[in-house]
Amino acid sequence: MVEKSNDILINTGLLKIKQGETKFVSNASIIEGVNGPLVCTAAHCVFDWYKQLCANEITFISLGGKKYGISSVYISSEWVNNGVVDYDTAFMTLKDPSFKNEIAIQPIFNNSEIQKAFIPYIKKNIFGKSRLKIQSETTFKDYLYGSSLIGLKGNLAVGSSGSPWIIKNENKFYQISNTSLSFNSAKNIIWGPYWGQHIKELYLQANTEKREFENISIYKI
Repeated sequence: MVEKSNDILINTGLLKIKQGETKFVSNASIIEGVNGPLVCTAAHCVFDWYKQLCANEITFISLGGKKYGISSVYISSEWVNNGVVDYDTAFMTLKDPSFKNEIAIQPIFNNSEIQKAFIPYIKKNIFGKSRLKIQSETTFKDYLYGSSLIGLKGNLAVGSSGSPWIIKNENKFYQISNTSLSFNSAKNIIWGPYWGQHIKELYLQANTEKREFENISIYKI
């Protein structure tokens, strides 16, 4: 069933991740793919640039609590090799091909407009219970560091990396980015990658078995 909160379409969920012997949880989302749904999150959630280590087990948990295994991870080589936060996005394919598309949102690329965005994310409390929260602000271009990142004012909780940035246009919802990180030198600002041409190619590569684009790293789980 499609999840809504205050008339905002919600496609977020959690990722249960195992990286070596380390286990942790992050946010993620379901987006429409060419041949079926894909899972989207921040690249740093599934690939540790410092250790040069990709997660060896990943499970997507929908807002309704259903669990789906991840089969492959697609990340920009600019993140893998250089840790460039402008490309802090990962797309993943699901092991279960029968996953229903009803909670998926269409991604949109090369969208440089300043616009209102909604960031739904799931926060766990000290008792391990999950609670959906929504941050809403107007996006802006990176005037501080001159990167291609986009930002908005806010302060999300630990573990919110990977949560979707959603816009509404003509009564339809689109995902334009994902939560990446924050900088201590720029407090109360949330950053997300600008989904330009390279991220679009990353998305398209995740939809096919053939290698068609350069500077993309693929990991089988």
